[in-house]
Amino acid sequence: MVKPEWLDVDPTLVVERDAGLYQAYFNAFDRVVGQLLANEEGGGMTGALAALADVTRASVVSLYLNTPDRTRHARLMAVWRDQDCRIAANTPEHLRVIDYRSYALMADTLTVGMVLNKSLLELPLAEQMWLAQLGARRLLCIPLLDRGEMFGFLCFLDEDERRERSREELHLLSMLGNHVAQALVRLRTEDALLANQQRLRALVGATEDMVFELMPDATIGQVWSSHPALPAPEALAGKILFDVFPAAMAGDLDRALTMALSTRRTQQCNCTVPGMTGPVHLLLRLQPVTVGEARVVVLAHDVTALMRESAQRKAMADTLNLLEEAVVDLSPSGDLLHTSPAWARLRGLDSRLLPAELGKSLHTWIFPDDSARVAVALQKLADSADVTHIRFRLVQTCGDLLWVEARLIAQRDHAGVLQGLRGVLRDVTVAHMNEQHITQLALYDGLTRLPNRLLLDEQLHQAIERARRDNTKVALGFLDLDHFKQINDAFGHRTGDQLLCGVAKQLKEALREQDTLARWGGDEFVVLIPDLPDTGHLKEITERIRNTARQGMALEGLEARPTISAGFAVFPDNATSGEELLSAADHTMYHAKHAGRNNVCFYGDILHLKSIGREHVAIQARLSDAIRHGALQTFYQPIVSASTGQVYAVEALARWKDGNGWISPELFIPMAEKVGLIQELSSVVAEQAFAQLRAWRDNGLTQKLMLNVSRTQLFTPQFVSSLIERLNTHRLRPEDVIIEITESVALTDYARQVKHLRQLMASGFQLAIDDFGTGYSSLSQLHDMPASVIKVDVSFAQRLDTDAGRRVMQAIVQLAQGLQLKVIVEGVESLEVSHFLRDLGVDFLQGFHFSEPVPAGVAELWMRLGLANKA
Repeated sequence: MVKPEWLDVDPTLVVERDAGLYQAYFNAFDRVVGQLLANEEGGGMTGALAALADVTRASVVSLYLNTPDRTRHARLMAVWRDQDCRIAANTPEHLRVIDYRSYALMADTLTVGMVLNKSLLELPLAEQMWLAQLGARRLLCIPLLDRGEMFGFLCFLDEDERRERSREELHLLSMLGNHVAQALVRLRTEDALLANQQRLRALVGATEDMVFELMPDATIGQVWSSHPALPAPEALAGKILFDVFPAAMAGDLDRALTMALSTRRTQQCNCTVPGMTGPVHLLLRLQPVTVGEARVVVLAHDVTALMRESAQRKAMADTLNLLEEAVVDLSPSGDLLHTSPAWARLRGLDSRLLPAELGKSLHTWIFPDDSARVAVALQKLADSADVTHIRFRLVQTCGDLLWVEARLIAQRDHAGVLQGLRGVLRDVTVAHMNEQHITQLALYDGLTRLPNRLLLDEQLHQAIERARRDNTKVALGFLDLDHFKQINDAFGHRTGDQLLCGVAKQLKEALREQDTLARWGGDEFVVLIPDLPDTGHLKEITERIRNTARQGMALEGLEARPTISAGFAVFPDNATSGEELLSAADHTMYHAKHAGRNNVCFYGDILHLKSIGREHVAIQARLSDAIRHGALQTFYQPIVSASTGQVYAVEALARWKDGNGWISPELFIPMAEKVGLIQELSSVVAEQAFAQLRAWRDNGLTQKLMLNVSRTQLFTPQFVSSLIERLNTHRLRPEDVIIEITESVALTDYARQVKHLRQLMASGFQLAIDDFGTGYSSLSQLHDMPASVIKVDVSFAQRLDTDAGRRVMQAIVQLAQGLQLKVIVEGVESLEVSHFLRDLGVDFLQGFHFSEPVPAGVAELWMRLGLANKA
């Protein structure tokens, strides 16, 4: 141990009474610093404090080091205590960290490197309280400095406040504190160096690359990491290259080593070595070390996978060159960046001219009429979609048009930002022409080229959907040529066909562009007039139709003036569905013929057609037979999660089709209630729905079933028990079913209903209040009602195009949320309404926008795939 300069004192200058003091501190120096540097599992620190206590005769000696914020707090790191003293044996937890901001005298004194030596009563109140809690009467603090900055202190506590230390002893303690500080700084530096070395080893060890040191004589030095295809590190260190590596690799390394040392520049070479599963390709990078002893660091990087991928890419490129389909890469804006040779075949150009096509927008070669559709498809990809299919016409260099089908996918980065598009384009010209021909045969009348019944039905459905959405009207008219049979008999069928084609042409000229004229069959036509703001426009159109028929035409050298009998009906004034509208218009047309022909009649003007009459009586009789003989069908309408688009439940709905076609449920459901058939009808629906739900459960589907319950059923004494018994028959649970009752039913005889509803809830069923908002329930009733779901009536969704309607919907949702009720909104018929309700906090959505009521097979498809694209 080297004697410190501060103890190198001329003995003649030291008075006899201080000689022992200096000698004691000299001895303490050896012990304190030696213990600190030993640092054996923290015991060195305590031993150093014990040595300090021995020389200072302090009752307690402790070491405080500043926390990482360096100036605000100090933490107790070690303590030594005389067993005979009365100072607290264990420092309380709240005193183990000193907040310098609370002890101003201590902070100010130690920060400037001065010694703090005070008795209890000489200290400020804060320091007094701190010392008193420890049970000490005198405090001595020696600052620990590193380059003039205090990083901690030594604390000496005494029981006797009269314990004084001479100026010489304080000076010696201060100097000894400096050496303690130097020893602590050295320890911290060594610990940091060791940690850095460990981090370096961990970093190198974590890489898949092999890293080792190579000396000028081709001897391997340190090896930091290994590679499975090369010898282990312990087998390499100290060995010559040619003794441990394959000859080819060793030769390449030796030549690169010579070049790296002579040029002092990084060298690189490649080699191949045997591996467990085949050849391993290595990229060797030699980096010369320019400081200290000459040597290089070698990094051996495995490029086997990269070379394999490169070979696969080349094979893929060769394969693409053989394909008839063109593979293209597009920029986010649709510019052509890269393409396979098949693009030249699509465009009809020499493959040598392909480079001149790159950089141009795809729209450069798209037929103008199709460009807008393609732009919309590309924008959807840019916004959110991942894949799109689109068919358009591509202009060839010779000017010919080619029908092309494109499948494009979006390429996004990790943040979801579009980086480009990749797609496959194929020539579908022949297939497109065949499809057009098939469509013409399937959807158009072969004689008049007018739409047939199938196409009319589709267009009628679309027109009614728009009318519901836009609050407009749809008119439909049946037109019948009067006395057409006489013309056929007199002039023959060929002339009759000419008459039909001539009338069809004249009628089309009388209609608007958006109207549809279809041939129903024989001498009957149907006129579809959509998007009417009111019925006033209908009068104008029908008048043009009558005038057109009066114009006449030449047949077999004679002028023919056929007359027309027409009957018109209007949605929603006279019908609530397409089927009802067709039926109403058909009846009206027959009324026009029976009234003397050459007439145009309107359903609303014929009172007897609107009464129940014999037709309804016949329907009632057929309904009873249909229920008894199982002719009713159960359809299912999805109820979709507003946030995910997944199907949460399906509502079971009765549908009836007899020999005369589909009967509207808005007709036969109220009829069943009036004549007392509703319980039998509901029983059939429940039995079919439970059997189907069991099949879905067996196939792994977990969606719930919503079942409508009438007032009559609800008041039946054994309703709940019989319902549970039926569920048990199908191995189902009440938790699988949501019972729907209308708000008006729930409010009828409220006290009695609540009892039944609570019985259902206690059995495990969920309860939903249907047609919510139409029954004027009070808040207290709604709060007491044991329901968990409300279904907002469709009329509220229809008024969301007004500010008042949106405010009412918002109030309903907030009310339900306040009562912790889930909300289903019925009548959702557009994406905009779906998004508005989702943002409003609605839980579930139901309506024709997602799906009309469909058979079980279609419903199962929606349940599996979801309807996220419509949410």
